[in-house]
Amino acid sequence: MSRPSELLAGVDVGGTKIAAGLATREGRVIASARIATPASGGDAVIEAIADLVRRILSDAGVPASDVASLGIAVPAVIDTARANVLWAPNIPGWDKEGTAGSSLPLPHSDKGTPLAAPISHALGIATSLHYDGHAWVMGEWWLGAARGARDAALVAVGTGIGGGLILGGRLHRGRIGVAGAIGWWVTDCAEMGSGRRETHGQLESVASGPAIARAAGRQTADEALQAARQGDPAAVRAVGEAAAALGAAVANLVSLLDPEVVVLAGGVIAGGGDLLLSRVQEIVSREAQPQIAAGVRIVPAALGEEGPWLGAARLAFTDVEAVKGDP
Repeated sequence: MSRPSELLAGVDVGGTKIAAGLATREGRVIASARIATPASGGDAVIEAIADLVRRILSDAGVPASDVASLGIAVPAVIDTARANVLWAPNIPGWDKEGTAGSSLPLPHSDKGTPLAAPISHALGIATSLHYDGHAWVMGEWWLGAARGARDAALVAVGTGIGGGLILGGRLHRGRIGVAGAIGWWVTDCAEMGSGRRETHGQLESVASGPAIARAAGRQTADEALQAARQGDPAAVRAVGEAAAALGAAVANLVSLLDPEVVVLAGGVIAGGGDLLLSRVQEIVSREAQPQIAAGVRIVPAALGEEGPWLGAARLAFTDVEAVKGDP
């Protein structure tokens, strides 16, 4: 076991599930667990995060005082100065001003939903927030499929579509902290300005799990993927359109950034990689800048659902160490 305060904790908050875990500074996983994201969203999610971390610490027999930091990955625009969630479209209630009614103490906020402060207060652990695409690429860069790369990109396909970038050996956060939000890439110029971006014209509206399920006439992406394997025409068409859109986006990303590796992650890739990965690789090989395409690797994530919380844990620890180093 690592010495006190050398353990790292991380949480990955998604639209359908919350995953969390505890690891050593070297990245060895000690304990992990997952729960469904409360459908009511908002305050219930905050309480669920705190309860899940408490459960993991209890199961591992680790007191909170042995944990150096806690990182929370959220699919959201974050106010980094206040550590608040400004906009999380996949989680009800997290796109509104402030929050109220939680049993956890919430500090005053004039902008967004406080998250790090109530969690830190409840658990007694230094807590920070991170855009989930950044946490995910950090996890895969630290311990997974992008390890050792100086330039890497990750595209996560699940309830939504996001991503992250490692450029020149550093996480690229961007001006407002959401660099890598590839789900917003325009896929159909004819739909620009139509006001239908949730269902038309952008990568997330074509290739995310809900988009694939909707186009296939199924309840879930898993059902759609299975139907496609069985030759159902609507499902085959939906998956084919998703693969084409994803392949085009990755080809453009490859030509723009010239990375060593692009990691494809998320539930849709985990459940449908056999239907999607080779098609994406084929499109990149054919459509991206030829010399770049010849050398880039397009690979599935290596860490599964542990990638984002591990990356968040690593980023949070880096934040704590940076504060310690301040004069």
